[in-house]
Amino acid sequence: MKHRLLLLLLLLTTMPSWAAQPATSSGQRTAAIRPSKLGAELRTSWLGMPKQQFRRLVPEQRLGAPSSISYYTRPGEPLVLGGYRVTGISYGFYKDQLCCIEVRVLGEANCRGIQALLTSSYGPASSATGQRWENAQLRLLYNEMPKGYATVVVASPSLLAQYQAEQLLAPNEAV
Repeated sequence: MKHRLLLLLLLLTTMPSWAAQPATSSGQRTAAIRPSKLGAELRTSWLGMPKQQFRRLVPEQRLGAPSSISYYTRPGEPLVLGGYRVTGISYGFYKDQLCCIEVRVLGEANCRGIQALLTSSYGPASSATGQRWENAQLRLLYNEMPKGYATVVVASPSLLAQYQAEQLLAPNEAV
């Protein structure tokens, strides 16, 4: 998993500056990451990977989580991102493909450091608690609430769209 964490760190620190769009109704800034500037390895190497390519996954119990997305952790994984300590990393799989990675950060200094890392790479946040960047290959979210507890989520827009489409169809099929 060390390689996955390095890819996430590479993603967080080397993606190009983004072109700002107006803030969304939720107050978060949405930005388009220029796909031509993204390295091919970042677009294809980890989001969408089959679960079988991951070793030492341990199922994670989540109350209220959708049953069609299974979450796992990896014991013994280094919990440092950009020099800042993180409290946990979870991997979400939809149809046995990696659809999201969630990094949890605890502590004011660690949250400020991760947020500064993101801000220096992508620009300022539109609100004090959240930032968002996305393109066709990935969606990157930073959310801090309450103060001193942050979550960074990297997700596959295509797998999330598949999941959402199936959720919309599910109630109609029961009728």
